[in-house]
Amino acid sequence: MEFKPSQTESVKVPFFEDAKSEDGWQGYATSKSVETLQKEITDCIRRLGGFVSGFQHGRFIVDKLEREGYRIYYSISAPDGGHVPGRLDIAALPVRQRYNNQVKRDKSLRMALYMLRVGLDGSWFMQQLSPGYAPLMPWMLNAEGKTVSELWAESPMMNRLLPPPSSDFVEGEIVS
Repeated sequence: MEFKPSQTESVKVPFFEDAKSEDGWQGYATSKSVETLQKEITDCIRRLGGFVSGFQHGRFIVDKLEREGYRIYYSISAPDGGHVPGRLDIAALPVRQRYNNQVKRDKSLRMALYMLRVGLDGSWFMQQLSPGYAPLMPWMLNAEGKTVSELWAESPMMNRLLPPPSSDFVEGEIVS
């Protein structure tokens, strides 16, 4: 089953063909299969305290470009003995139209899964080094099915916590 969620805001990413290791991209030439990478990701999420229930393949539409991807569904155990669901969306780099064939899309998707596995490994390191760090929290779902990250991005609180753009900064004095 495919899904095409609408994205409100995205980070500009290069096309798969333009990704360079010197810019931080990894896994471009991985020979690991999708199944192997999914197993490694499942193991990483388990190590972080989550339980993966499934990978749903589909396509994301980001800035009018289709990007292969997955929705990874998982849960963590709650203090009351229940489970709290989570959903981690991963969109591979877009593939140029002239090269838009299944081989390139598959390589881009495997690269995204590879990088996710690397990122989850980094989250495990942070969990060990930063007491109280909750690596799976950004993707936990509320009752309406929105992730904590989505709620944060849509919240007026986000704008109050971030510094104003330099053009909006006004210098002044505090008088008591």
